[in-house]
Amino acid sequence: MKIYRTILSAAIAGTMMFQVSAMAWTTHKQDLTQVDVVIDENVELSGNNPSDWAKNEIDLAVEAGLVPDLTGNPKYQDAITREQFAELVSNMLVKVFGTRIDPAPAETFADTTSIAVLRAYKYGVVNGVGDNLFAPKETTNREQIAAMVFRATEVIKDSTGKDLTPVVGSIEKFADNTDISDWAIESVGELAENGIMNGTSDNTASPKDSCTVEQSILLIYRVFNSAV
Repeated sequence: MKIYRTILSAAIAGTMMFQVSAMAWTTHKQDLTQVDVVIDENVELSGNNPSDWAKNEIDLAVEAGLVPDLTGNPKYQDAITREQFAELVSNMLVKVFGTRIDPAPAETFADTTSIAVLRAYKYGVVNGVGDNLFAPKETTNREQIAAMVFRATEVIKDSTGKDLTPVVGSIEKFADNTDISDWAIESVGELAENGIMNGTSDNTASPKDSCTVEQSILLIYRVFNSAV
């Protein structure tokens, strides 16, 4: 919501200085007697910065070109959507292979024609949700992301012969391992034992928790770093 304030000029020829605390403002209209200032209370002055614990690897990922513009311009702490993750993983695979593959046909999904989604589907990294749908705006959880990241490591292995998960996977160290879905056990275990995906603590996997943008970037960076 935007609020308009009318501020009378203190002097015609002087320098007009306005301090608006904790709100972003822009000059909307100005003449010799008044200035209309648009104050947007929804602007976050802190900007879009990664969390302290993620910053070092995020910086390396950005430097490596692994953080493209994501649909919706999310913040690092936002839960990542399926489409946004497809954008990350497709871009990463292009960097690893040094070339782009043709995407799947545009009519593959009824709810998206995103090239990144169609390319990730063609790679075999992402799947639809049924009924010819991809659900691009749906957010994902940690075990779902683990499954997609693990598939990406398998794509790299099949294409380059490089095994990114040589250590046998296990979920035994996680006290909440019974919360991990059967279809995600291999993915979570392989990524955990090979240092690609950490738990949310030393002994919790939190498989049903949302996966954030910054967590996803770290996973993508670790796969890339192991592959090149």
